[in-house]
Amino acid sequence: MALPTSPTSVQKTIPSYLYWEYSDDSDLQAFVRAYNEMTQQYVDSFNAMNLAIYTDDVISGPLLDWLAQGIYGQARPVLTSGVTRYLGLYDTQPYNQGAYNALKLVGQGPYYATTDDIFKRIMTWNLYRGDGQTFSVKWLKRRVMRFLNGANGTAPNVDQTNQISVTFGANNQVNIRVLNGARTVTGGAFNSLPFNKIAYNAINSTYQQFPGFDFSASLQAAIQSGAVELPFQYTFTFNF
Repeated sequence: MALPTSPTSVQKTIPSYLYWEYSDDSDLQAFVRAYNEMTQQYVDSFNAMNLAIYTDDVISGPLLDWLAQGIYGQARPVLTSGVTRYLGLYDTQPYNQGAYNALKLVGQGPYYATTDDIFKRIMTWNLYRGDGQTFSVKWLKRRVMRFLNGANGTAPNVDQTNQISVTFGANNQVNIRVLNGARTVTGGAFNSLPFNKIAYNAINSTYQQFPGFDFSASLQAAIQSGAVELPFQYTFTFNF
């Protein structure tokens, strides 16, 4: 079965027209012509607006919230750093600002604005099915790279994830880290050079600087706030 290559809805509006006795009035004819052009613009706009494709630039603001909740069941989250602060310890607040020997817990902050771009990236993280439903290191690293590179929730081709490091610690701890660079060993004491030509225990290496990502802090907040879906059996940390 061939898929349609163009909209299958109505393409042209039913035009308005003047009664015959007013057809010789140029002002009324201009009004009707302008009205028909305006209604046609409405029809064209609705045909061009595919609500299911939330990555489109047209889908923004309240319209994005409405379709994200109505079609995909996704609500715009409030992102926080997930970190609590204690006031009362030495050098945590100015003098005479708190009671003596008192300790105050200030809850989660700072807060990050969940812009349309960030919200769409979160939606793509939760809704993308191209990697399957089985959690793995590859699954996680590809999602991280897709979030960091996919403007407005688009899903760019992820052909390498070398800049993302994933390690596992005690108590099901999963550590995700964005690497700032990579160092490659090019030579040292044990190589093809003649003896006494290089200092003992010395090493030669080259360093490749990796570009940073503008949305690393947003992804960190999304992970710590639980806005992006991850297996509940693990505890995830994200550093960059």
